[in-house]
Order: sequence, then C-alpha cells, then structure tokens
Amino acid sequence: MLGKRQAQRDLFDVGNVFPVALDPHSFHGQLAAAAERLFRDEDFAACYAERLGRASTPPSLLALMTLMQHECGCSDAEAVARTTFDLRWAAVLRRAAGAPLCVKSTFQLFRAHLILHDGVRKVFEQSIAEARRAGLLKRGALTVALDTKPILGRGAVEDTYNLLATGIQQLVRALAAGAKQEPEAWAAGHDLGRYFGPSVKGSADRDWSDPEARQQFLTEIVTDARRLLRLAGTALSGENAAPVREGAALLEQLLLQDVVETAGADGGTLQAAIKQGTAPERVPSATDPEQRHGRKSASKRFTGHKASVAVDVESQLILEAEVLPGSAGDASEALAQVERVEAATGQPVALTQGDCAYGGGETRQAFADAGRELVAKVPQESENGGLFPKRAFVIDLEQNTVTCPGGQTSARFTAEKDGGKTFHFGAACRECPLRAYCTTAAGGRTVAVHAQEARLRAARAAQASPEGRAQLRARVVVEHRLARLGQLGVGQARYRGREKSGFQLLLLATIANLRWTWNWKERQRAAAAAAGASDPGAPTAGGTAAEIQPGRTAGGATAGTPSGAAAARSGRSAPAPAGWRWLLLGHPLTPALACGASNAVFRPRF
Repeated sequence: MLGKRQAQRDLFDVGNVFPVALDPHSFHGQLAAAAERLFRDEDFAACYAERLGRASTPPSLLALMTLMQHECGCSDAEAVARTTFDLRWAAVLRRAAGAPLCVKSTFQLFRAHLILHDGVRKVFEQSIAEARRAGLLKRGALTVALDTKPILGRGAVEDTYNLLATGIQQLVRALAAGAKQEPEAWAAGHDLGRYFGPSVKGSADRDWSDPEARQQFLTEIVTDARRLLRLAGTALSGENAAPVREGAALLEQLLLQDVVETAGADGGTLQAAIKQGTAPERVPSATDPEQRHGRKSASKRFTGHKASVAVDVESQLILEAEVLPGSAGDASEALAQVERVEAATGQPVALTQGDCAYGGGETRQAFADAGRELVAKVPQESENGGLFPKRAFVIDLEQNTVTCPGGQTSARFTAEKDGGKTFHFGAACRECPLRAYCTTAAGGRTVAVHAQEARLRAARAAQASPEGRAQLRARVVVEHRLARLGQLGVGQARYRGREKSGFQLLLLATIANLRWTWNWKERQRAAAAAAGASDPGAPTAGGTAAEIQPGRTAGGATAGTPSGAAAARSGRSAPAPAGWRWLLLGHPLTPALACGASNAVFRPRF
C-alpha cells in the first residue's frame, strides 16, 4: 500500500538535534530546499497496491534517495547507510539521524518498480517542470541539439573461448534449476564441470602458440555446447522452459557468430575454427547480451551502448535522453527523439541541430517528409586518394548528366537500390589527357550521385554562409551537457542491459537539469539583488529589493545560517553567541528543547 510522507516534521529530525547548516550552493542544500515540491507520493501510485498490505516507505523519499545515490555514485548498501549517518542526506529527507530510511531490498524493489512502470520518466519530467517554474524553460517553439556519448557496458567482454564457456555456464544454471540441483553438481554429472572453474582457458594445458592445439581446444568446447543444446531441447516443455529457451538461444547465437563448424576428413568428426572478421550485431558479452561493438569516430571504438540526448539550445536543458545499441548510428532514432521532446514538454520543435553524423541524406529526407527542419553539417566528401574528387564534376540533376573536368558529359547511369545513380564515362576516358589525374580504373571513371543529392547540395551551400556557420556553432551546448553527464558517470554503466542503463541515464540527466536550473536561479537572484542595490525601489523577480533575504530559497526554507534581521523576519531566533554554543551542543535535544522552541516554529537550517 502506498505510504505517504508526513507533513508534520519529526521533533528529533536532524535540523532540531544537530545545528546543521547545509551550503545553499551545494547539491544537498539545493535539493533540501526543493524536496517538498519536486516529488509527491501520488506520482508513484502505479507502483503500489491501492489497499493491500502495510504502508510502504514514502516513494517521494525513495526518489530523493535515488537521486542522491546517483549523484555520489555509491552502492545500494552505502546509500542505505548514508540515510543513517550522513547528516546531509538526513536533512534532505527531513528525518532523524541514526535510523535508516529503509532496508536495501526495499530500495532495490523501488528501483525495479521505476524501471518496470517507466516511473523514472516521471522523475526526469520533474526536472523539466522545475525549470519551467523557475522561468528557465520558456514557452514557445524549441530549438534542440542532438548528440550521443558512448556508455561502456557492465558485462564482461570475453574472447571466443571464454564467451562460449560463459554461455555454457548460463544454460547449465537454467537446466540445473529445472532439475532442482546445484549448477556445479549438475555440470559434474554431465561431464561439464570444467566450465565452473576459475577460467576455462587457464585450466587447459595447451600450447597456445600452436594453431592446431587452439583449434582442438575450440572443437572440444563447441562439441560440449552442441551436446548441451541437445539436452536443452528435451527440457523445453518443463516448468523452467523460459530460462532454458533464453539460455539456449544465446548459446546458439554465440556459436553462429564466432565459429565455423565443418565435418572432419572422415565425414563424422566435428571440426571448429574461429570465424574471420566480425559478424554484424555480434554479442561480445554473455553476461550482458545487449552490449554491442560500436564506434564514436573512425578511431574511437567501444563496447556497450550509446547515450543519445536532446538539449534545448536556449536554456541548455536536457529535454530527452535515450540509450541506443552501441552499434546503432547516431541518427537512427533522431526523428523519434524529437517527437518525444514535444510529448514531454508540450512545445513544438521548430529546428533540430546535429553534427555531421546527423547530416546524411536519409536523415535529411526523413525530417523533410515529417515537415521538420534539420541543420547538420554534411559529411565530408572523400578526397579520392589525390585524384579528382566528386566536387570537381558538374552534376545536372534535372538533365541526369554529369560533366567531368575534361569537358566530357555522360548521361549513362546505373540505378541503385537506395535510389541513387552511378554515372559511367567508359570509353570517354581512354584518350582523355586528364585520365592520370582522374581514375586508374580500366573501365573509366564512375561518379555516384546520392538519392538526396539536391538536399546535400543545398546543405553544403548553407553551411558555407556566415548564417549557416553560426547555426552549426550553436549546437555546442549539447557537448557541454554531455560533458556534465560524463562527470556524473554516464560513461560507465552501473547496471546490465540497455533498459537499466536508460534508467541510469535519465537519473543523471535529472540531476544535471536540476543543478543547472538551481544555479541559474541563484545567478538571476544575485543579478536582481545587484540591480536593487543600485536602485532600491526597483522591482525584482521576488518583489522589491528590500524584501530579498539572503539564503532564502524559492520554497521559503533557509539554505544557510540566518543572522540579524533576516532571522527575525524568518520567525526564528538568531544563533547563540559563541560563548553559549557549548551549552546548546551539550544538551541532548539541542537546540529545539534547550531553547524552549516548539517544532512548529523552529526549522532546520538548510
């Protein structure tokens, strides 16, 4: 049943027992001031039964705890411990120090509910709502910039030998669970015990410099894998059919992608060899099968996933974030991401910006078909190894002709499946005096014309203008936001699987948005205070300059230690002089009871 946060604060909460004054510019100080308006327990009602069971730990507090965990990057056990002894965490949660908010399993179950019910989207959308309340996110049409960042996967990346061994282990575990046995015992009974040792390669006495020895060892592993798959085929009708089917499918995929199986010279003995090259969509990790090999650039390779973000150019807020497969192109979900931005904000996207990864003809055509404007740098043309590049030719799209630098015109072309055309000059190149500078092909020069050649040509002309270069430079804000996500740890996945990595990405984007919004609001307040100091009667965002109280937050809580008139206006007594402080600190209920103050009047110094 849904538990709810109590409106009345605990008499012994950390602000009453300990004279804590959080730094108003710190993450914890800002989160404490905004905690009550960020999350409501009702926002997470879909994760709980309406009337069954006892009241849960308030999910609004668990959401705050989740944000603080990902901000510092600690484990689940450490997060629970910090709700007990870290006064900053207790101040944010408005709780007494010394007792944990919940047990670790409750915290993990809350995370599972957020992933299952897409509740993390609600958490992320609160960062956008907070920016709108602060005035940072304006109403009206948006200009968004798109980009991606690699996320290193959590699963172990292994070579073919160990990859197959891990696949065998996982299928053995599924079969052993159906047989109600321990995996090691089941494996030993089926002559597969060596796959549960420290390392299948380390336990093998082989001369690894001998190709025949390596092939023989691989053949033994493949033979065991095939035998295990046959055993799995007989267990697909049992109670544990789903895990067995999943494990068998993974092992079969590992065999197909990495191994070439042939019959021996006698026609019956299996021979196995490692397949040359890398199969498309290869699974490099059996512990996280959703990881993929990917490239961020021609020289930068990685194994894992891709974080794709959409950032508002004006406010520099992350408006949408999604995790793509590591092998996916940066622009593969660009149009869908722009549509999700509109759904999340309720505002139209007038212009989308991206780097050259978004500048391909297919992406431009998709945006044009959807009636959207895309500004992205056109990918650089090949220099053709020092020979005449494509830009040296005159392409007439209306007449379907191409004219070479030597003055020869060709109207003969071959239509490609993607809608493009390849023009052939053939015999015209034989006696051409510029042939040595144009082509080395015996059949003459060919020129490929893209299916969206007209759009690419228009984009090249636009990016050569001062206005076009200014638009391309404006997308640098997305690089800044990706750098901030990198500081928060998005470059390394905390969890296995793309869905859980998406959970991590959205939480870190929430933290980045909240901090950016709160710091922007402080700068606005400081600017208004400076303007009010020069003109005392000038109106400010929060009233006249005389009404501004240092350290006051938007929610009315104090984010630092008040003094003088500010403390009097806040309804609290000024802090005791230094000579009396030892009396307050010595009292077990200081300062609330020692000063005779009631909990309704005395507030924690956040």
